Amino acid sequence: MKINAVKGMNDYLPSEVELRDYIQSTILKVYEKNGFRRIMTPAVEDAENIDKSEGGDNLNLVFKILKRGEKLEKALASGDEKELSDLGLRYDLTLPLSRYYAGHKEILPSPMK
Repeated sequence: MKINAVKGMNDYLPSEVELRDYIQSTILKVYEKNGFRRIMTPAVEDAENIDKSEGGDNLNLVFKILKRGEKLEKALASGDEKELSDLGLRYDLTLPLSRYYAGHKEILPSPMK
């Protein structure tokens, strides 16, 4: 078994987690005090939305998720590599935030905090 975390990922000791939690808590309190409210968006987005980026380095950040079950079998049978995935991991919050606002703008305040 490899004992090191995957490249680019970290394990955190309890004392490090406590410090991170404290810092995040402090930041959240300041945001809330100034009228900001939290939202949450999925880590996974529609691959079609992710592929609409401007290209460049962003395309290197896209991790696509293979279809599952019968959908994967059909995609494999088609021979079209583009059909193999329908979802992707978000690499930043630009797309999810834009999608979230577009889908909820009727009920969100303007400007949204």
